[in-house]
Amino acid sequence: MRINKNTRIGVVCGGISNEREISLKSGKNCFDALIRLGYKNTFLIDIKKTDDLFNLKKKQIEVAFLITHGKFGEDGAIQGILEWLQIPYTGSSILGSAIAMDKLITKQIAQNLSILTPPYYLVSKSNLQKINLKTIWEKLVKKNKAIFLKPREEGSSINTFKIKSFLELEKIIDKLDFNHCDYLIEEFIPGREITVSIIEINNKPKVLPILELKPKNEFYDYQAKYIKGLTEFLLPAKIRKDIVKKIKSDSLKVFYAIGCSSFGRVDFILSDNNKPYLLEINSLPGMTDLSDLPAQAKAADINYDELVEIILKTAKLHK
Repeated sequence: MRINKNTRIGVVCGGISNEREISLKSGKNCFDALIRLGYKNTFLIDIKKTDDLFNLKKKQIEVAFLITHGKFGEDGAIQGILEWLQIPYTGSSILGSAIAMDKLITKQIAQNLSILTPPYYLVSKSNLQKINLKTIWEKLVKKNKAIFLKPREEGSSINTFKIKSFLELEKIIDKLDFNHCDYLIEEFIPGREITVSIIEINNKPKVLPILELKPKNEFYDYQAKYIKGLTEFLLPAKIRKDIVKKIKSDSLKVFYAIGCSSFGRVDFILSDNNKPYLLEINSLPGMTDLSDLPAQAKAADINYDELVEIILKTAKLHK
């Protein structure tokens, strides 16, 4: 789609997920950037209910700059409505968004591509009474005496736990609501937390400098992501050139195999013996002052406003 300074742009943010507040911050930043860039017909749209999306047509919005996070924002739901309304949007397609949101399917695709991912078990409402939790625990903690418990479909490390005892695992699982979400029990891989951001420029992918995250908390949890001073950024990460090449190659491979486009982020653990393990893919990464993607773009000499404009120009309908 041809976009010019008169195009009516809706920066769509907010939503109803647990990541609503982060989305609002991302949205305000992107809105301010577009106004600074001279896109005078830009509107900040806080999505609180489905009708707010259908009102985009009434407001004659021509392009949706999507910066929603979590369920119903990043999982293909909003993307489906925008396809139906025939409003081009930034980010991945319905299918790409849905798969990227699903950690289980993402891991299965990675395995099919011979990309390492930590060993895991699915815990759901249907199998909770059938699985042997003790056996799963013993299989996954043989090496490192800890596991991660994380939602199958959730972002920002919400309801993610690093667990160091079987008793703790039992207690947490007893408190979780499996009616609305499945969980993955995943082997803990000691190593360095790294992330790879991808942006598309003129339909070609550009992999930004790899970022290493050094959280002051035990892992890169919600607080470490969004409270200033709780995470140190090492950018570019000090990684051997051959490992950098592999990480970038794996990132592009899984990003496109899943059906992602426009922009996104691929998260890894680089183990102590320099093996990258895929953790997840984020198809609409945050754009707050503390977010990874803007920092990585800056390291590639792309300032915040330039990054927003690059993302804007990827807006399209997916056929």
